[in-house]
This record gives sequence, C-alpha cells and structure tokens, in this order.
Amino acid sequence: MREAKKGRIKTGPVRRRYSDGEAPDMKVLPLRMEAEIVARLDEARERLGLKTRMDLFRKSLAEYLTAAGEHEVAQLFTKQA
Repeated sequence: MREAKKGRIKTGPVRRRYSDGEAPDMKVLPLRMEAEIVARLDEARERLGLKTRMDLFRKSLAEYLTAAGEHEVAQLFTKQA
C-alpha cells in the first residue's frame, strides 16, 4: 500500500490494449455443468482437434444456428473462430 500511495506502482483496474484502440463490449455467459459432462466434452474436443472449450462452443453454436436457418447469426461465430 505504501508503494501505491507514493505512486511507485499502478493501482486500479487493468486496462487492455486492442489493435484498433477500442475494447469490445463483451458479456460473460455463466455456464454450469456436472464435472463428468465437462470431462467428456474435453475428451471430445481433443478428439476433434479443437484447442479450447470456447472453440468447441463457437463451432457448435455456428453449426446449430446454420441448421436452424439462422445463417446471419451463425456467421458471427465463424468470424471469431
């Protein structure tokens, strides 16, 4: 605390830099699942060659939305992948 009061270290929220200078407006979607289901999803994700759970969710949402005829919304997920 003394170092912060003397101005030697930064305090407050961490600010991230983005290539275009603007931070995107993001929302966090909490998702609860049983540990066994998460373990099985991770196994499937590895078999599919996907690096992260987020990749799995984005790809799954894009495919589901495309199949449901929501092509414009599905395209939002394919741009991030």
